Amino acid sequence: MAKKMDRIFEELKSLSEKEQKEFLALLPKVLNLSPEDLLWARLAESAFSFWDNPEDAIYDGL
Repeated sequence: MAKKMDRIFEELKSLSEKEQKEFLALLPKVLNLSPEDLLWARLAESAFSFWDNPEDAIYDGL
């Protein structure tokens, strides 16, 4: 499984920025996420806004 995921990851990295954004828009469908699941995830994002600061910027890419 890990090799398959590595290949997928490498393919995604090779896409243009536009193609990556298009893929990101399709990802919920690929993962069979319901619209409700997406809404809950979006609502939860604001709970972590206090971490948007220069001190924690080092962790933004993780």
